[in-house]
Amino acid sequence: MRYFTTIIMIFLIALGQANGQGKEYGGPEDPAGDIAAEREGYMTGNRVFIYFRNTTELSDWPRVNVSKWPNNPNGLKMTDGIGLLVGAKVYIEDDGNDATLDTIVLTEPAEIYTTDHHTLYYLQTSYREEMDMDPTGTVEWGFYPVFGYFNETGDYAAQSNLPGSWPSSGWPSTGFETKWNGEWNGRFGRGVIYADQESYYAVNDAQDQEHLGPEDNVKYFPRPGRYVGDLKPDVTIQPGVPWGGLGLRVAVRGFQWNNPQARDAIFWEYSIANISDYDLRDVAFGYWLDNAIGGDGDDDLGYFNESVDMAYSWDINGIGAGGLPTGVMGFAYLESPGLAYDNQDNDGDGLIDEQRDNEPTSIIGPTAGITDLEEFLEFYRLNLEDLKEHWDADEDQDWEDGEDLNGDGIYQETEYYGDDIGIDGVAPGELNYYGPDLDGSECNHRPDFKEGVGCEPNFNTTDVSESDMVGLTSFRMFPIPSHAPSNTTTWFKNDQAMWEVIGGDTLEEFEGNISNLVEVFASGPFPLYQGRVERISMSELHSYDPLTGLESPVHSAPALFELKRIVQVIYEKDYRFAQPPKMPTLTATAGDGEVILTWDNIADTRTRDPFLGNVNDFEGYKVYRATDKYFSDSEVITDGYGTPMFMKPIYQCDLIDEIMGFTDFGLVNGMGYNLGYDTGITHVFRDNTIQNGRTYYYAVVAYDYGAPNIGPGISPSENNVVIELDEAEGIRSIGKNVAIVVPHQPAAGYVPPEIQVETNEHIFGTGTINPQIIASGSLQPEHEYLLTFGIDTISTVSNYDRGILYTTKSFSVYDVTENYELLYEENSENYVGNNLLYRDTLNYWTLNPHDEMETDVFAGMQLAIQQDVETATYDYGNSGWITGSGYLNVIPSVYDGPSIPWDYKIIFTGEDSAYIGVITNKSGVRDELGNSISRNDLIVSPALDFYVVNESFGDNEVMDVIVQDMNNNDIFDLFEDRILVGAPTVNRWQATAFVIDFSYTDETTYPDDDDVYSLTWKRPFFVTDSIRFTILESDFLDEKSLANEMDDIKVVPNPYVMTNMMEEAVSNPFLNQRRKLMFTHIPAECTIHIFTVSGILVDKLEVDNEPENGIVHWDILTREGLEVAAGMYLYHIESNVTGDSKMGKFAVIK
Repeated sequence: MRYFTTIIMIFLIALGQANGQGKEYGGPEDPAGDIAAEREGYMTGNRVFIYFRNTTELSDWPRVNVSKWPNNPNGLKMTDGIGLLVGAKVYIEDDGNDATLDTIVLTEPAEIYTTDHHTLYYLQTSYREEMDMDPTGTVEWGFYPVFGYFNETGDYAAQSNLPGSWPSSGWPSTGFETKWNGEWNGRFGRGVIYADQESYYAVNDAQDQEHLGPEDNVKYFPRPGRYVGDLKPDVTIQPGVPWGGLGLRVAVRGFQWNNPQARDAIFWEYSIANISDYDLRDVAFGYWLDNAIGGDGDDDLGYFNESVDMAYSWDINGIGAGGLPTGVMGFAYLESPGLAYDNQDNDGDGLIDEQRDNEPTSIIGPTAGITDLEEFLEFYRLNLEDLKEHWDADEDQDWEDGEDLNGDGIYQETEYYGDDIGIDGVAPGELNYYGPDLDGSECNHRPDFKEGVGCEPNFNTTDVSESDMVGLTSFRMFPIPSHAPSNTTTWFKNDQAMWEVIGGDTLEEFEGNISNLVEVFASGPFPLYQGRVERISMSELHSYDPLTGLESPVHSAPALFELKRIVQVIYEKDYRFAQPPKMPTLTATAGDGEVILTWDNIADTRTRDPFLGNVNDFEGYKVYRATDKYFSDSEVITDGYGTPMFMKPIYQCDLIDEIMGFTDFGLVNGMGYNLGYDTGITHVFRDNTIQNGRTYYYAVVAYDYGAPNIGPGISPSENNVVIELDEAEGIRSIGKNVAIVVPHQPAAGYVPPEIQVETNEHIFGTGTINPQIIASGSLQPEHEYLLTFGIDTISTVSNYDRGILYTTKSFSVYDVTENYELLYEENSENYVGNNLLYRDTLNYWTLNPHDEMETDVFAGMQLAIQQDVETATYDYGNSGWITGSGYLNVIPSVYDGPSIPWDYKIIFTGEDSAYIGVITNKSGVRDELGNSISRNDLIVSPALDFYVVNESFGDNEVMDVIVQDMNNNDIFDLFEDRILVGAPTVNRWQATAFVIDFSYTDETTYPDDDDVYSLTWKRPFFVTDSIRFTILESDFLDEKSLANEMDDIKVVPNPYVMTNMMEEAVSNPFLNQRRKLMFTHIPAECTIHIFTVSGILVDKLEVDNEPENGIVHWDILTREGLEVAAGMYLYHIESNVTGDSKMGKFAVIK
């Protein structure tokens, strides 16, 4: 026996030496958590809606609007609460004297085995009930949030989609330093956001005073000499007490993706650090999940599938509150803590004791560090030839070095930088890249990590596989425990009882009882050494699966298991998954029977998807419209199971790139994603299929083209549509791509703004340009604007500056009032829809000559441009006699004419030699069809009694002439030969503009003296063309019109019967319908009195609308907030400006 004990001692001493891995914590130096730091948040990044507190608790009870799936009127509550569990045993030496205080901590296995000791049990969490409390019963002992990780002036925990929720002075970093002020504290770096929505906060357990009371003879001081309030003296609870608990700091991050394949799942990752002065020998991490499937009572069943580490629960009859279908809720256990120092391969990946925080020291061979090559290749899905030389700390060999081709120590955008991008995580070419990392970690050809600051991709903390994970060791499913006083029930206040649940090795697959189930997942025990950080992560998943399969012996749930597969892909990609394009900002303008939507171009111009190598994978836009806040009346496209899954757009536009139609990859329950039909991009949509007075919810989403070549294919991603509601279904906030609009009749007497276009007679382009007001609220009154054009030169005429064959390839609008600031432009790099066309045969761009072009909206305006022609063509309709009516035949040159397409006049003088041809070189002359004319058939220097001038440039340039000798007699015969008019190039004939033919004329029909014939061309807009226009805003009310329009006032509906289309539905059955009745065509500023027929005042409305808004809604309540009785009512409306009034009546029938 002594020999056996000696052997155990030797083993324990060796284990203690091997495990002496503690170090000083290098992350942020946070103050003690404080109840005053508690904030809340809502994860609304996809169809899983959940409320969270920055205390580690998710959802709540008995509140209703804190958990819902799907997040629409048909969604139901799915969980009453999820809590993080961290348990541990602490060993304190027992000196054998009950009269003395025992505080000496035992951390080495040999000491614990050989020394008499006390065992203290801890269970740290934050939950709504059954918590450890102080003796007064007023302070919970558990996790509290830390100041510094949110905007202290706001109400919300930090969320990636709410910059106002971020800390105002940067994020805590190392020690007392901060980092990345004004940018998101991304998991992968400064401002790096891979998910549609993320949340982030930190907590610690300093306030837990268990085992530190005056009655305790055995005490554990995790951070001796430190006290609550040391770093933040204004702490609101328990100031001055010792820093208590286990000495833990937990950083929590939530993720949601709106990609169709992942939008029914939410992820939570917890990084748990031992910031105490001691190693914690026995620790377990876990979760507490309180089911509430359907929100309708204790009728849930559950099952745990050990092969995929996922539990799932469902309602026994599939019917929840309000008779709605419940669906299934899954809970997938993804990441567990690592055992990095036990000399074992705990996760079966062929590696022993890989770590998340080890430093790279040398480059090693392809198979160095691998203990089981076959297991390694299988686990990481690699082939032998995939292995490479790698840094020793990159155990799974996925960190990739860059290629600094020019050796200047800086990656250019054209160079491959791999993962060697520095610890700020921002690579060259990204929108927030400001240059190489100042600490030298970028382009140093080694993986870098600094605790509290950041880490390069695919290394240490950003690489989930660089950990020898212990896996899921405990799962139990049981009914909610009794609340009767007891120290043995599995509640959080009973630390030892909870340790037996999360610290044991028990995996229960099924709980057959129909009840309100609790599920507990855990990993442990394992050591958490001083200064070290371990992680745990999970995903909540939802699906609709048939009850017949769920209740079968195999408990099948195909939709849920497919979602679990995607969840696993996201996890194994280190939470890097396809993200949608940048979210556009939507602006909506209400009109009379219409709504005009405009949005910016950030999505199509600034999108970069890191998942695809920072390419711009933007593909198009969709516009959704709904009459309810959940957009449920848009969600009509079903998946293969018949479940409503996708919203149907009322408008869609996409790039002209031959990427179109429905996808055949990344299918969601058999359904593909519609990529559009190559319509071209625009940023404006006019909806005129609506009713005045009704509230409409619009959303514009940008979508990408997906990733068909990654795995089985990743479905296209689109922006999420977020309208956050409070428990009364009032709107708390909306996403920037969402607009809420009520179209309306104009107010009585309203005079709308106008655009004054300055007349410019010196414009070559012959099309039409019509500036029009679209969004009056965005107008800049009295601002002057300048429209100019750019051209593409197809060819030029030699030796003639005015000879050019061109197209209009661009246009620009400048705000003259703002020092000619460029306000809007379209060119070959950025244009709307089919406004520009490319001709690859001659390699030029042109404005679309076939249709009227409409620009995007800028400064509240839109340009409608109709360009008649692509290149110049002769204008027969506007050419002819200005003076006189003689006969001549003018034949425009189709060959050279478009290159000299100006305004010409043929002026007859009666003088025999009014003009004598200048050109004497007969070579190179072509007729109107481009056919060469023999020099023998030409007569030079003819004397004419008329001359031709080019009036387009203001100098009345005289054109040259040469004669085609049609009768070959070498004599100019006016009524037989043809006269070619061309460019005055002196030395050689270069181009023929047109031909004058008098062969059908005689002396009697020949033009008279002073007769003038005009020739003109239809031309594209030229580079010198410009148009100025000014916004004229009305600054007066048309009082006469107001007086007349008071007769148009109506009450809608009249009579009011039960309800109407203006009244929005509410999904909460405990809320009353919000009733509405509308007055139309009213003055923008007026007072409305509503009376009973007996003259009793019912209500008074003071209307102060925007000048153009001529409606107001009444809630059909009295001044006291009571519902009105059925009956007849009178109204009196008086303009507050003019005193004009109108009386009328309406009926209410209930």
